Amino acid sequence: MNRKLTSSRLRWQFFLLLLVLGLGFIQAALASEPVETRVQAVLVWGTNESQPSGKNIKELDAKLRERLANIFKWRNYFEVGRKTVGVTPSKPQLVKLSDDCSVDIKLLPDNQAEVKLIGKGKTIVTRRHSLAKPDALVLAGDDKNNTAWFVVLSFN
Repeated sequence: MNRKLTSSRLRWQFFLLLLVLGLGFIQAALASEPVETRVQAVLVWGTNESQPSGKNIKELDAKLRERLANIFKWRNYFEVGRKTVGVTPSKPQLVKLSDDCSVDIKLLPDNQAEVKLIGKGKTIVTRRHSLAKPDALVLAGDDKNNTAWFVVLSFN
């Protein structure tokens, strides 16, 4: 009887050991999986002129337009392009918003993102942004004829 009880107890202990090890491996695999950050990039054109005809440019949504108007001087803001991408620390993204404008987004340690604004193939500006901030990151550049373009990045 003791032998039967000991054998049964050993099997039960072996089963528990395998269960604990299996759960440990699952937890380690989930912990090593990078968390994806969703980034929305919007290319905006600011001007005092009216909307150009014949282009795929539309009026910017009211909330973002009001936000930019509180910072900048233009009367009209138009959306030129919008893309949403997923970024992980191991998978930076190059987001093309127009023929001339792209952003390179890379996640860094300490809950930071590094964003390079690229215009006509050249890096215009590089900024770091804390992902803990709820604010969007706005990168701006001059254009000709008293207009400007902006890239607004929202991180979720």
